[in-house]
Amino acid sequence: MPDVFVSDTKIQEPEEKTAEVVENNPPAKIQHVEENGSGSVHLFTSYCEKPDDISFQNQEEDEKVLLFIRKDFITNIPWVVTGIILLFVPLLAIPLLPYLHFAAGFLPPNYLLILTIFYYLALATFMYINFIIWYFNLDLVTDRRIIDIEFSGIVYKDVAATKLSLVQDVSYAQNGLIRTIFDYGDVLVQTAGTIDNFTFDAVPKPEDAVHVVENLIGK
Repeated sequence: MPDVFVSDTKIQEPEEKTAEVVENNPPAKIQHVEENGSGSVHLFTSYCEKPDDISFQNQEEDEKVLLFIRKDFITNIPWVVTGIILLFVPLLAIPLLPYLHFAAGFLPPNYLLILTIFYYLALATFMYINFIIWYFNLDLVTDRRIIDIEFSGIVYKDVAATKLSLVQDVSYAQNGLIRTIFDYGDVLVQTAGTIDNFTFDAVPKPEDAVHVVENLIGK
């Protein structure tokens, strides 16, 4: 898989007082983290521990990606179903136009064809943008930091990161029958000082994700 497109990553540095605390209590080494093997990230991958084919801009030479996560693929079902329904709307509506005298007179055949093409282009754009938002909204956990990448539409990108030494606690919430059945939920990473907390929304295997981060901050 090609490199994750990350640019201008902003490491959120703590205030001077917080930095002194971190300096006196350096993070423990991570060589004791269990090695469960590596995996590959494919087009529809939502969760992968120790991926062997992921890299990102500004990655340090010996920095390893330990966790790759994005929203569970099942969260795409609403817009996929909507797109499928809208796909058949013209096919059902066009045969009815001759019975609608006002529509038949208002829309000449040539205009009707152009309108139909425009409709399907708009529908394709709708589905493409939703897929891109899902595909590029992801989170990475390395042996040194946590990186959160958020895309809104196709023109806005927000990249935030924090050092593992600033992570104080990690927990998850899995509310509702659907989330319990399909095993996905929200992971909350609490950080020190004035740094914003990180939330991984609707990610698969939230308990496993919590364990990965706990192993890094607890050893």
